[in-house]
Amino acid sequence: VAAVVGKKVTVLTWPDGARSWPSVVSFPSAHEIIVGAEARRRLATDPAHTVASPKRLLGRKYDDKEIQSFLGQAPYRTVPGPDGSVVVEIWGQQYAVTQLCAYIVEQARKVAETHLGCEVHRCVMTVPVSFDEQRARIFRRAAELAQLEVLAMIDEPSAAALANRFDPNFGGIVGVYDFGGGTFDFSIVDVSRGDFQVLATAGDTWLGGDDFDAVLAEAAANQFWRMHKVDLRKQAVEWQKLVFACERAKRALTVDAEARIHVPEVLRSARGMVDLDIRVDRATFERACRPVIERSLATCDEALELLDMKRSDLSTIYLSGGTTYIPAVRQALAAHFGVPVRTGVPPEHAVCLGAAIHAAQLQFQSATTLDAR
Repeated sequence: VAAVVGKKVTVLTWPDGARSWPSVVSFPSAHEIIVGAEARRRLATDPAHTVASPKRLLGRKYDDKEIQSFLGQAPYRTVPGPDGSVVVEIWGQQYAVTQLCAYIVEQARKVAETHLGCEVHRCVMTVPVSFDEQRARIFRRAAELAQLEVLAMIDEPSAAALANRFDPNFGGIVGVYDFGGGTFDFSIVDVSRGDFQVLATAGDTWLGGDDFDAVLAEAAANQFWRMHKVDLRKQAVEWQKLVFACERAKRALTVDAEARIHVPEVLRSARGMVDLDIRVDRATFERACRPVIERSLATCDEALELLDMKRSDLSTIYLSGGTTYIPAVRQALAAHFGVPVRTGVPPEHAVCLGAAIHAAQLQFQSATTLDAR
């Protein structure tokens, strides 16, 4: 979440001091709802009552073939709604996906109100490029349920491009490579005349940083099965603990040559509790994740093909999303495009900063400085 503070755009902190929160909603009981980091921790202890990344299901029909695998693996119960949409059933109560998203947006509004010391009634929101008009309209409805009026809605790569306009090298026709936790988007933006013109976009709703965690978790689960003949993928709680451990290892491997994947007491045996404890080096991780990176590059090429452009026609690639901290991602981008790969603002904040800049432009009708600390 970012806001305009004294004509400066700044990223706001959440109650735990973090500057971003996971999109997770959990229901410890039928009458209690928690959102964000605390809810995410419950994925490892109470997955049947916890929903991660509900936006992926927003506007989807229950019988949509594209989401069948996702629904089949979800630890919580889902049923078709009266209009054919996905409905999540928890503690005997049914929740529309719009309502689940509204809980997250409402918490974001409360964070902004705490920082700004006033009520917040209006906002600018961002959506993946894969969102069509109907899905964007439903997301707007989620904001309305959270008591927010949406002044504008822009796609995430365009927001990231707007945030990077303060970079002194910004100019020409740029590519915005937006690799978040749950989705991937790529946009080609013409900024040569000072204004923004989005020339082409391409996206993958089912590709994100979570896929890197899953690759590591699959490899670790396979190794554990060979040693103990137990498949952790079939145990919801243990599997989620393993995924969390792999996410920590992934982050460590962005700076270290080796990382540890450790899940204590993952199996009870005749000799007592057994830990999963595996070491993985960066080279092994990068080889395993190469197909995930290649999939993102193929999506980039789809956008170029729409314009009949060559990769070298782009002046720069700007990074957005925390996944772009992975060294192999940056190296693959540089090799694939052969143009500079830059981070004008912290990639994990680029989208929300761009949304706040656009909000400032709408409010002040004037230039706004950027505080990306």
